[in-house]
Amino acid sequence: MTAEDAKSAPVKWFGSIAAVVAVTNISILLDIPVLRQVSGFIFLTFFPGFLFLSIINLNRLGLTEKLVLSVGLSVAFSMLFGWALNGSLLAIGYTTPLSTTPLLTSFSVATIVMAATAYVRNRGITFSNFALKLTRREKLFLIIPSVFPLLSILGMRIMNQSDNNMVLLLLLFLIPAYVAFISFYHRQVSERVYPITILCISISLVLMLCLRSNHILGSDVHEFYYFFQSTLEKGHWVIAGNLPFDTCLSISILPTIYQNFININPEYLFKIMYPILFSVSPLVVFIIARRYIGSFYALLAAFFYMSQVIFLDTTGASNTNLAILFFSLIVMVIFHRDIEWFNKRLLFIVFAMSCIVSQYSTSYIFFFILLLTCLGIWAVPRLFFRQSKAHKGALIAPSENSNGAIGQPDSPITVFGIPKSHFQRGVTITITALFFVILFFWYSQITTTTFSSGVIFVNETFSNLNQWFLIESRGSTVATAGGEGIVTIPQKIRVAVSWLTIAFIGIGVLSTIARRWRMVAGPYVAYDKPKFLRTRLDMEYFVFTLACSMLLIVSILLPYVMVGYSMERTYFQTLAVLAPFFAIGGITVAGWLRAKAYVIALAVMIPFFMCTSGTMYQVFGEPTSIVLNAPTEQYGGGYVYDQDSDAARWIGSHDEGGEKIYSGSWPGHRILISQGLIYRDRTLHNYKIPISDWDSADIDGYIYLRHTDIIRDITREYPNIFFARKKIYTTGSSMVYR
Repeated sequence: MTAEDAKSAPVKWFGSIAAVVAVTNISILLDIPVLRQVSGFIFLTFFPGFLFLSIINLNRLGLTEKLVLSVGLSVAFSMLFGWALNGSLLAIGYTTPLSTTPLLTSFSVATIVMAATAYVRNRGITFSNFALKLTRREKLFLIIPSVFPLLSILGMRIMNQSDNNMVLLLLLFLIPAYVAFISFYHRQVSERVYPITILCISISLVLMLCLRSNHILGSDVHEFYYFFQSTLEKGHWVIAGNLPFDTCLSISILPTIYQNFININPEYLFKIMYPILFSVSPLVVFIIARRYIGSFYALLAAFFYMSQVIFLDTTGASNTNLAILFFSLIVMVIFHRDIEWFNKRLLFIVFAMSCIVSQYSTSYIFFFILLLTCLGIWAVPRLFFRQSKAHKGALIAPSENSNGAIGQPDSPITVFGIPKSHFQRGVTITITALFFVILFFWYSQITTTTFSSGVIFVNETFSNLNQWFLIESRGSTVATAGGEGIVTIPQKIRVAVSWLTIAFIGIGVLSTIARRWRMVAGPYVAYDKPKFLRTRLDMEYFVFTLACSMLLIVSILLPYVMVGYSMERTYFQTLAVLAPFFAIGGITVAGWLRAKAYVIALAVMIPFFMCTSGTMYQVFGEPTSIVLNAPTEQYGGGYVYDQDSDAARWIGSHDEGGEKIYSGSWPGHRILISQGLIYRDRTLHNYKIPISDWDSADIDGYIYLRHTDIIRDITREYPNIFFARKKIYTTGSSMVYR
């Protein structure tokens, strides 16, 4: 840098920051359409994280790492800073700390302070660190994936207006076709194409469900939306009544901050915000996998991750998937070689706190993984790496360094016969204890319900051990995986390919154990590592993998566990660690069959993706996906029509809290919560209840019937209930009786 550049650098840096802050403030204060939404979203989603990375001197990481860390840190900052601001202003008597003015002022000041700190800490910082320069060949390869998000938006618009799914089907066939094309020509494709391809596929997939209706879709998400609306209306966050969702700042403070900045239809914000934020999670999986199996197989691992049902259903699993994003970021940070020890600890604390305040079940699972890893670090080297005479002879050989090259001998043996340098030491007793302290403080001292529920859940698990041989005690997912209720061809295909994906992961883990002397970093480099590995697996990553695998096995074996918590969510959370082993398993099977590894992997992944996305069912003429079909009772029972919303809002405007409210079919009572903003404690006698649970003599209050209830003609199904009751409100396809 020349002297002239050095003098102008502060002006350029602070001028750029000031311009962004000014544009954001002006667009919000003047409520300028489009500009407010774009500048507000960018300001909240990227700037705090980017500045934080600069403060801790991590701005020299790769562009993909900087992107995912910037998003993760920005979301974490919004939740934690918003919570601190909420408590501080309430303490001095300011009753609306989460309204637009205090939020805009506080975030702007915080941004300026962080920018000044970042420049002082790193005077060479520029926004050019985020520059992306692609060659003409790379741009050509990115033409097709760049169209995917547009096809998703256009296809869903056409679907909503005319029930025509041709554009969506084109997209769902084009995505795996392009992955296959990249696989066959991966030697001619630059590695820089992979992250952009992954991000384009990810955004296009998560947008489909969230754009399917004018209203939110899902189950618990209706209650999440109520907590968001309640916080937004009050202008502050308080514990509503020791309910489980009180602990989730991800569904209260976070969307409230975004809404005050962006100011769009609250339902659209709540539907779209979480999928867009979570769309970077496959890039996190790509980064984790790339370190060990290289960029190409990391691409396949990321695509496998995106093919999961929980990923496609992000809009309905908002707080869970956000917590899983923080979990994935922690895994990435722990095993990233270019992040120093102090920064690893700092990022761990930030992301751990964010995970805990996002969703409770995911945090409990994370804690058990940490605990098992701590125990494994002590036990695994003793069980799997006992040194025979041949291995002892290999100890004096040169060691393999982090990039796979042969170098100088390792550091002295200090940890169970394994050089200390082979342990990242990202997971320690101290870190695990710190995570538990934060978890205990948040769930037990600030909010109490979830900690008590967790204790009850563990007690119920051990109390139900006598039901060991009952398949029903392990939940519907395990029963379905065993073939229960599987009749049609696409159902059979889905079960088969699902088991194949699990088998590939199992083979990958088991083959790693079997070839541990070659595949796991240690003092025995007389053994050559397999050619498909970019570098040997870190010992701690190997232990972390075994911990995740054991957690899944225990979850299936123990009765009640999967009844109390979804097996799909546990499995999806652990895939941040286990996804690379799908590729390793495919490579191993390909070796047995003497075939190309990517061909074997694609032969399983593509049918799996077609099943989870609903495409396979469409091919066989058995539609099941609400994304690809008109909403009917068969596969669209959770769809919210505009008329359903209008009727629920009418009840909400006339409800004074003293009358009973009944609903027809599921999820009518949840729609009353989100659309009518009617939420009552479950212990009260007048909580919303399905009419099928009551005798006609007991019913005295509003009866809410949705579009699907009218189509089903529920009034004839329960004539004793509707006899002599009056229809007091109708939208044509939704009705209210009394």
